[in-house]
Amino acid sequence: MSDTYVIYPKIIDELLENPGIGFIAAPGLMEPAGAIHDNRGNPVEKYKFTHSSRTFNHPDSRITYCGVRWRDLEVEKSSYRWDILEKKLEEAKASGCTAIVRCSPYALAEEDDIPDWFRRECREEPEFPFWRVDPLHSPYVTYWSEFIAEFAEHFDGHPVISSVDMALVGAWGEGGGTEFLEEESIRRMVGAYIDNFKITPLQALLHDPKSVKIIRERKENIGFRVDCLGDMGGFHQEEWSHMLDFYPENICNFEMEAAWKKAPVVFEACWHMNDWYLQGWDIDYIVEESLKWHISSFNSKGTIVPEAWKESVKRWLNKMGYRFELRKLTYNPMVKKGDVFRIRGLWANTGVAPIYHRYPLVVRLKNGKEVISFTSRTDIRSWLPDMDILWEEEFDLEGKAGEYSLEIGIETGIPELGNIKLAIEGLKDGYYCFGKIIVE
Repeated sequence: MSDTYVIYPKIIDELLENPGIGFIAAPGLMEPAGAIHDNRGNPVEKYKFTHSSRTFNHPDSRITYCGVRWRDLEVEKSSYRWDILEKKLEEAKASGCTAIVRCSPYALAEEDDIPDWFRRECREEPEFPFWRVDPLHSPYVTYWSEFIAEFAEHFDGHPVISSVDMALVGAWGEGGGTEFLEEESIRRMVGAYIDNFKITPLQALLHDPKSVKIIRERKENIGFRVDCLGDMGGFHQEEWSHMLDFYPENICNFEMEAAWKKAPVVFEACWHMNDWYLQGWDIDYIVEESLKWHISSFNSKGTIVPEAWKESVKRWLNKMGYRFELRKLTYNPMVKKGDVFRIRGLWANTGVAPIYHRYPLVVRLKNGKEVISFTSRTDIRSWLPDMDILWEEEFDLEGKAGEYSLEIGIETGIPELGNIKLAIEGLKDGYYCFGKIIVE
């Protein structure tokens, strides 16, 4: 590339809040008027992760969890209230967040039962502790599969949804008793998700080898979710724990160690982080293991992060999910109108996971009178960690002659979310400015 201009952007190490990654939002800790308490009700001193944080004792977030109940959405057989979920997604968007969504079939409390129309048809409840209805001797599998197909038809590709949990059976859809189902029943429910969600990423509960094997048979891009991160022996002391036994063994046993390359890995805290702290568990070990498993987001259940762990958690956040650096930019600074504008960038993803939505990379030429935008053909979902990413492109240059500023941004298309923040200096109104270009 002759007559070119070369820029080496300045890399920054500050916290970046971006959609789809990081700690799940903690609304109760956002600008609280009164005192802050830990999960056991004890008052704690207020602190912030950054000077501009809206959230106290917890990092700011661009991702939230959105749980909805089957009984609320399918109020009568084949009669749906999708507006309930839409309202929750609008609330997430208004707070600047994308959402992980799970539709749960039921939970343990009476008010979390299966839909009333289904209960009228099936009045008996099984003795198995995590079921409200017996999927072996009722139409549960048929009804739930039909519901999921309708759910996908209305919400696949929804711009606010980061990913969807594949709930099959059990309280809160967390898989209790999946291992007792017939394989054909599991395949039908799995198919309801995979056959109908073609755009929105999915993650499966890493619960039992039977269901995960059936999910893998489909050879689709499915991530995983697990809900006891941090447990270093809270159930069985030194004999067994999630961190030392279940996760490192079963991520491999279930052959899900490469799932992160195409779909999210989502963790939820076992108890709360404050409990880990009081138990004296090693936060740095927990962080490093989760990063090794390519975590994208973490549900802290909306409770405090112990201040003594602030720096460890900041280091965690700077690796969790994706983190894009533009390390070198080369372009031709003088172009004749109607000619080709050439640009080349050397990128790096210094996080531990890719981005799972195909947000467009946009190049803009801007002055006081005109904005000329070019949308790149590159698919940023292929920008994996620990690799050099060379981006080269040519654009046919139209527009008025004059001097322009060269800007680059990754657009989400949602004003409340804004553009993706890069780990470099130069951000202005969602775009990064790199220099001048003259159109002759």
